[in-house]
Amino acid sequence: MDLKLFEARLKALGPALDRWPPDEAQAAIALMSTSEEAQDLFATMTADDLGVFDDPGGDLSALADRIGKAL
Repeated sequence: MDLKLFEARLKALGPALDRWPPDEAQAAIALMSTSEEAQDLFATMTADDLGVFDDPGGDLSALADRIGKAL
């Protein structure tokens, strides 16, 4: 999976990987394990989905760190 496809899947399916087809979820996890851009995109989409930040310019680094450690 490349970053462009990952972004398209995030927009279509959302950041809850359990809703993705299993093979695509595994490919997304593999991409996030090697791509900081993918991690940042996932963190942003997760924050947007959960409504974590009221301010769209919120600092997502702590969330990205937690996601990275969970991989």
